[in-house]
Amino acid sequence: MAQSSTQTIPDESELLRRQAAQAFGANRAPEAVALLEKAHALNPNSPEICTDFARVLWRMGRHHEANEYFVKAAGLAPAEPYILNSYGVFLMHHMRYDEAQEMLTRALQLKPGFHEILNNLGMLHHRRGDWPAAEEYFLQAIRANPALPAAHGNLAALLRDMKQNDRAETEYREALKYAPGNLGGWQVLADFYQSTGQYDKALEIRKRLLSQAPFNENAWIAIFDMQEKMSRLDDARATVADFKARFPQSAAAAIVEARLLRRAGSHVEALSLLKGLRPFPEESPPFRDRLFEMGLLHDLLGDADAAFECFKQANASQMSLPSAARVDGSAFIDRIARYREQFTPAVAAAVTSAAAGTDTSGPVFIVGFPRSGTTLLDQILSSHPRVTVADEEPVTNRMTMYLARKYGGEPPSGPEGYESGYRDWLKNNSRYPGCLAEVTDADAAEMRRIFFASHGVQEGGDGVFVDKLPMNSHHAALIHRVFPKAKFILALRHPCDSVLSCFMQQFHLNNAMASFSELQSGARLYNETFRLWDLYTQLLPLQVHAVRYEDVVADFRPTVAKLLDFLELDWNDAVLEYDKTARKRAISTPSYHQVTEKIYTRASGRWQRYRKHMQDVIPLLEPYAKKYGYSMDESDAQE
Repeated sequence: MAQSSTQTIPDESELLRRQAAQAFGANRAPEAVALLEKAHALNPNSPEICTDFARVLWRMGRHHEANEYFVKAAGLAPAEPYILNSYGVFLMHHMRYDEAQEMLTRALQLKPGFHEILNNLGMLHHRRGDWPAAEEYFLQAIRANPALPAAHGNLAALLRDMKQNDRAETEYREALKYAPGNLGGWQVLADFYQSTGQYDKALEIRKRLLSQAPFNENAWIAIFDMQEKMSRLDDARATVADFKARFPQSAAAAIVEARLLRRAGSHVEALSLLKGLRPFPEESPPFRDRLFEMGLLHDLLGDADAAFECFKQANASQMSLPSAARVDGSAFIDRIARYREQFTPAVAAAVTSAAAGTDTSGPVFIVGFPRSGTTLLDQILSSHPRVTVADEEPVTNRMTMYLARKYGGEPPSGPEGYESGYRDWLKNNSRYPGCLAEVTDADAAEMRRIFFASHGVQEGGDGVFVDKLPMNSHHAALIHRVFPKAKFILALRHPCDSVLSCFMQQFHLNNAMASFSELQSGARLYNETFRLWDLYTQLLPLQVHAVRYEDVVADFRPTVAKLLDFLELDWNDAVLEYDKTARKRAISTPSYHQVTEKIYTRASGRWQRYRKHMQDVIPLLEPYAKKYGYSMDESDAQE
């Protein structure tokens, strides 16, 4: 009996395991869990069942439990490369890179030359920033299996980051050759073309995708968004007309039509169109899109009260989404306050002393606060033939993660480590920026390598290289340690206008942007940002040139001439036609439709019309307004 029972139990557990795989493949994860629980009870020492259980639990967000089953599976089958490979991928996705590398390396030793493991090692080294090793692993994976779309696609993503765009295009095309029906792959290629300025190729792919799914509203919107951001407004109008013909009752079509009407100056017509739409559920995208657009129109028509109410409702709706539960604007603000507390005079002295021995030329950093004219400065400088302005890339985050791994202390373990703790520890090193006092010259050299590799440029190249990311002001001490000769362009705008403009924008939600959902939190972020910046400038010998947005729009030529002098560049008339430069690019920031116009002053002093709505935040912002030469007097309000 015992022998017979031993022989039949594995068969039953295997049947349950297969049923679980079918359920999981059909996106019925809870059913898969129930089946695997039964299978595991029947055969608790099956490494395959443990591995499948771990994968399902991982998909459901039960990361700590998933890790426990991966550990058990690896313990039961320490010489099974497929199981070690699966666990290595899990560890990689949780940013536990050292453990992941150990697991994947063991797997490869057990199954040398296996394309899937090689591909995963390529992804791991790509994430770690070791791009030469990543490239070699991807090439090995392709040599082992030339028809592996994932390896071609991952190599393409790596080459894209390395700014080797010709090779990246080839690999994207190779991936699609072996998986021509992968619509997501075609979307990625379209995004690649758009990001590299190959707009016609990007549009061609998006239109082909649309032809395959003409009833997908998002496909229509993707084409419209691209045409509008490229200021191909006639094409955009034709797309909207076709969109409306296909979806005559579509709220999304009406909203994009209103955007075009706004850009054409038909503000009353656009507002009437949006007011006539049927009500939407508050959790739906059209509800928020309509409110943000109506807010902009009310603002342009001079109805500040109606505009403010629209933006207030739109932001509240966005913060009520389930995805908003994963962001924490207060935590982001508190982190900046902690930076200020940790950056003591002793740390500053250590940074200055160590940086003095670094004899390397530095890039230029455009910093400040969002919606302070950084995109306008980008376009002006990009028009100069000797200047290259990088796309906004969070390169300093990669540098701070390097510091976390080396100087961040012990990472969290257990349930906290596998839920989100390790990721948070890596991104929010509690010893930063105090640990800058410990940074060696070798560390600085490695972070310079990370910086230039991430931007895809060679250190010491010709011309002026500009990194534009406003919030990099929070990392000025790190930048100074790595690039002692770096120059900072501080983009300024009236604090009240900056905070109000952020409140009026539909940003992609993350910890930083969540602060702009309310004026109060936006003003707190402004206050902490400039308290930290003031500390940096007091304690460090930074080279800073401040540029006020209002001066650029009111007195363009002398203001820009002073900026070019600071950068040791001769005047070039090309900067006068920055709007032509902007029209050649697909601008990704909220200012995309503004920087394609000639200079205008209508955005200066806008906050005065919202003064009654800003009474609670004026005391926090007024000191900075006065410091940077701005008036708070009501008599200066625009007519």
